[in-house]
Amino acid sequence: MNRVELKPEAAKFIRRRAYTLYSKWIEERFDIPQGSFVEFSLDGEVVARGFYERIGAIGGRILAYVSEHDSNDLEEIILWRLEGAWKLRMAGGEKKEEGFRLLYADSDGTPGLIVDIFGGTAIVQSSSYGWDRSSEMLAEKIVKLGISERVFLKNDQRGRKSFGLPIERRFLVGGPPPEEMIEENGFRILVNFGEGQKSGYYLDQKEARKRIYRMDLSGIKALDLFSYTGSFSLSALGAGASYSLLVDEDERALAIASRNMELNGFEGKFGLIRGRVEKVLDWLKARRRKFDFIIADPPAMIPNPRAKEKGMKAYEKLFQNAISVLEPGGFLYASSCSYPLGEKELLRILRMAASERGYTMRVLFHLSPYNAIPYVRAQDEELLYLKGFLIKLE
Repeated sequence: MNRVELKPEAAKFIRRRAYTLYSKWIEERFDIPQGSFVEFSLDGEVVARGFYERIGAIGGRILAYVSEHDSNDLEEIILWRLEGAWKLRMAGGEKKEEGFRLLYADSDGTPGLIVDIFGGTAIVQSSSYGWDRSSEMLAEKIVKLGISERVFLKNDQRGRKSFGLPIERRFLVGGPPPEEMIEENGFRILVNFGEGQKSGYYLDQKEARKRIYRMDLSGIKALDLFSYTGSFSLSALGAGASYSLLVDEDERALAIASRNMELNGFEGKFGLIRGRVEKVLDWLKARRRKFDFIIADPPAMIPNPRAKEKGMKAYEKLFQNAISVLEPGGFLYASSCSYPLGEKELLRILRMAASERGYTMRVLFHLSPYNAIPYVRAQDEELLYLKGFLIKLE
């Protein structure tokens, strides 16, 4: 088994049990193929085992420290990680028919890997040479443990191309159709993981949708911006809204949204607009259209710290324009999945946007990164990206 030596500066990160190793902490070994399962040693002593990556800034990914699980068998380590994550989710009350995240990168000791569960299907997403090479083994273990009957590999993230990783969408176990039906707040929701964004459904907004569903929105009109497949609109309509207008650029997402509305008996209570949200808001303003409840859940507008200033201005403009078509006294749910933007900064942007339109605001609900993405280790701050606020404008 190949051994890779860690540099002295890696010691403090080893002590805090970091699972992602940056290239600057590792002695480079061009004789070891990328994605190889290796031993990592510090001062000549083996401290952990995992994948030697050499992928961008990532030098390696630790799967098990000797102090937590002393095994040099990759198959055994993968099974151990899966069993631990599965038991934790079951103890936490997760249900396959509702969908949940089984493995979340470093927080589950599987850096470079995400696995979501929707009904009888596990969706695997990798950003790692090692996990790419081990995907068949991983799928076999998921099925062996009874976690799912099917396993779908959805390696279509844009970042993979920049690292030379192939784009793949295929079943590792089982076969078509590439979709599942789940339940949330009593609604039937179609998840198309074959063509949908991310793993097919945004599990991280589950608590926000639950909070909206509990409201009394009798008779109100909702505007669902960046609606994707309509899950927020389902919550609003289920809470009594008389109508919801869904806006998204993705034609396929809107087609699924339409099916989801009809599956739950909301025919005639929704409308669809395909287009850029910014242009649609201008169109609505020009026609003096107003709504009582607006959902604004945009994609990340700050992809990295260098883009923060520009991205903050984009958020400000979006929320100002959204508030301009909101009825006085209306509700706004606004969120950000940009990691560089903190919760307090998002709240400040919302406060400024409200003030610009002559409103003060009252916070009814706060979606924190920790209840958006449960089971995350407190030290893995870089995995905590989503935050949101449900506010009332007064």
